[in-house]
Amino acid sequence: MCVFYRTCAKAAAARARRAYNADKNEERGFMDGDRPTYYSYFTPAGPITVAANGRAITRITLGKAPLAGVCAPSELTNKAATQVQEYLAGKRTSFSLPLSTCGTPFQQQVWDAVADIPYAQTATAADIACRIGHAGAHRAVGAAARACPFAIAVPLHRLVRANGQPWGEGKPARVRGALLKLEQSR
Repeated sequence: MCVFYRTCAKAAAARARRAYNADKNEERGFMDGDRPTYYSYFTPAGPITVAANGRAITRITLGKAPLAGVCAPSELTNKAATQVQEYLAGKRTSFSLPLSTCGTPFQQQVWDAVADIPYAQTATAADIACRIGHAGAHRAVGAAARACPFAIAVPLHRLVRANGQPWGEGKPARVRGALLKLEQSR
C-alpha cells in the first residue's frame, strides 16, 4: 500500500510540475513550438552550440555548451548550423537568421556596426566607436563585442586590434584569426 501511494504521489507531483511549467511558458509567451532549445553541431572549425526560442536564435557559441532550455535540435537551430557550415565552406558571406538581440541599446548599435563590416575586411574598436557616434568609446565597444552572444553570425572576428591582430587571447583569438584568414584567402 505504501509503495503504491508513493508511486501515485510521484506521478501526481510530476503532472503538477508539467502543468506549472506549461503555465509559466504560457506566461512567458512560449507556445508549444516556442520552447527554448539548444543543440551542439560539429563543424570543420569545431563544435558550435546554437540556442533558439522558437521565433529567433538566442545564442551561438563556439564549443559544446549546456544552455537554457531543452537539448534538442529545432528548425531554427538546424538553419543556423547549416548557414555556419555554408559560411565555413565558402558558400556564404553573410547570415540571414532571425536573431533575438537582448543587449543594451549601445551593445546593439555595436553589434549592428560590426555586422556591417564587409566580408574579409577589418575594423578596429575605435573605427566602430566613430561609426556609431561615440568617438573615444573604443573600450566600451570592446566590452560590447565581448558580450555578443552570436559567434560567427555577428562577425566579431573582423574586429581587430590597432595592429591588425585579432583581439583577445588564447584559443578565442586563434579562432578569430583563423576565421579572418579563411575569409581573406577567398
